[in-house]
Amino acid sequence: MDSDPRKLLDAAIADSDAFGAIITHTEGMVYSLAYNFFRNRAIAEDLAQDAYLALFRNLHKLESDMHLVNWLRMTVTRKCIDRTRRKKFRPHLDLDSIPEPRVVSTPPDPVLAEELRQKVSELPAKMQVVVVLRFQEDLKLREIADTMGIPVNTVKTLLRRALIRLRPKVAHLKTEVCYAPTGR
Repeated sequence: MDSDPRKLLDAAIADSDAFGAIITHTEGMVYSLAYNFFRNRAIAEDLAQDAYLALFRNLHKLESDMHLVNWLRMTVTRKCIDRTRRKKFRPHLDLDSIPEPRVVSTPPDPVLAEELRQKVSELPAKMQVVVVLRFQEDLKLREIADTMGIPVNTVKTLLRRALIRLRPKVAHLKTEVCYAPTGR
């Protein structure tokens, strides 16, 4: 085991290339979280940039390299919630600005996936974050709690309430959708 738990972080403080390597390693996750929350490329890019600026300012505060991804995930999640509170964001998408996906994924049914995204976007901000972290990022409840800085029971409550709100809205899709857990 490496005797210096801050090897990557200390290198990033001293060298901009090392910080660039951190960005390259984590940019897909950071952008994906922000994009899936707002469905807007420009906002997702702004939030990712803000998250990396916050990371640069707080590199010296992180305990070890292992905390880096969790810290970034928590920061992006909080920035999404803050932005929603400030602007009362209403998702919209112009046909001319349809984003190219950064993460290659082929949903089984694009129309169904879009309808589900729309229904999730109608939820309150914290419920949206919990649903996205659980089902898109496939995080465990404990990881979601750590990311959001809230107790596990609060995560369970938010997830349960979100699913209760979504269930009647997507009842007509019941025969079309089959969620199979990945064994977590």
